[in-house]
Amino acid sequence: MEAINLKSIYSNLIAGRLPVGTGSAQKVVMNQAYAILGTNRLHAYCMERSGHVYYFAIESAWLSSAPGFNLPFVDVLPDGPLHVGDAIYLMHGADYSAALIIEGGSVRLLCNDQDVLKDYLIGLDLQIVEIDHKGGKPLSSIPQAIQGITERFSALMMKGSIGVLISASMVFLGSQAASAYTNSQAASGLNAQAVENDLNATLVKLSVQQPLARQISRIQKVSATVVRSGGWIEKYKMKGEDDESFELVLPSWVSQDYLDSLGRDVITDLRDMEGLLSVRKQGKKESVK
Repeated sequence: MEAINLKSIYSNLIAGRLPVGTGSAQKVVMNQAYAILGTNRLHAYCMERSGHVYYFAIESAWLSSAPGFNLPFVDVLPDGPLHVGDAIYLMHGADYSAALIIEGGSVRLLCNDQDVLKDYLIGLDLQIVEIDHKGGKPLSSIPQAIQGITERFSALMMKGSIGVLISASMVFLGSQAASAYTNSQAASGLNAQAVENDLNATLVKLSVQQPLARQISRIQKVSATVVRSGGWIEKYKMKGEDDESFELVLPSWVSQDYLDSLGRDVITDLRDMEGLLSVRKQGKKESVK
């Protein structure tokens, strides 16, 4: 039972490195985790270094069956006792493997079946450092409310400019998803973070019954799937509340649950020799054709 619980934890855990600037590191992590996981009931671990914050976050419900859980990956962060620089820090369970990839300032956490993850990691030009299920530190509950709404987004809402708001959200989604796959410049990271903070503050003020809130909620769900798998969004279009089309690129090793979260009507194509999977969804008019 312990192995099953741990696999669930690592499969739902997210990790990253974000610019902090003069803001609160905890607030930055809270906004980021809310955008990806879609909930403000969160547990997280944060560590500030040189104007950035390294973080791990997870929906609190996943830790309910694991009291006293300590995260070993904390020890491989910069200045940690197991940190050796850019590397793949790999940990094995009974029926899974979890890997924290630290490279050029980016941080990614992956969890999958041992053979599947091994095949993917072989293609990365990084040393592999195996670690054990020991040490580490616990994740703590973070505030369960994201407060405030910026004047910029308030003005957009007053004008009823849904197109501008959706476009702003896609700027964040595209840049954030791409940064999960490739290294980004510090400046673009700050811009993406600014858009994200404004968007998250706006979402909390919206009623979930409003069409705009439901649209953005769907966009965030697609984005979360892409970010957590290490892929990116090539195209995304939404008309109304239920006419959606997109083209995504995900690693070929993603499990079926990633695809299920995108909908039953998606079309997948394997890109030969690239280890990548194209995932497409057609809009209503395209489907009729």
